[in-house]
Amino acid sequence: MAIGPATDEMQLILELKQGKNPAAGALMDHYGESLMRYLVSILGTREAAEDAFQESWVKVMEKIGSFRGDMNFGPWLFRIARNTAYDSLRMRRRWWPLDRRSQNDPERCVQDVADPVDFGSQVVARQSVRELLGTLPPEFREVLFLRFIQDRSYQEISDFCHVPLGTIKSRLKRGLDHLARNLAEERR
Repeated sequence: MAIGPATDEMQLILELKQGKNPAAGALMDHYGESLMRYLVSILGTREAAEDAFQESWVKVMEKIGSFRGDMNFGPWLFRIARNTAYDSLRMRRRWWPLDRRSQNDPERCVQDVADPVDFGSQVVARQSVRELLGTLPPEFREVLFLRFIQDRSYQEISDFCHVPLGTIKSRLKRGLDHLARNLAEERR
């Protein structure tokens, strides 16, 4: 079931508040793919993201009664997922890169892309970007993902993360600086 206008979404939310669980399936179908990509960007692995995804929806089901109709469901859902992901990271008490291979592994090197139109080159470039993003702490990965993958404005990211606009700009700059240093090291 595809969700159309906002009224359809609000109808599903009302049904969910009334305990009609099929509405949750429609909402999951609508938000599932983007929510999973977002969780992977924070947690670094699909397995960890799947756990956080499930836990997020459990929390949505538990808290749907507190959802107000004057707010948008998407940001509310993503905020729950964000908190769930960061709780998971805190439980692990460490952040690790997306790429768990050794720093000395020759396969880990970033490959130059000769022809960006070539599909194989695009795959290599995406993998390289994934590896480089994996070297960042989650708060930098998150803002870079929201800005450059989801094309959110600085203000949207600030509102979404409940972090001041200046902090978002700082995290973006520091994250990009970190990526530039890592890229320079990889090319040596």
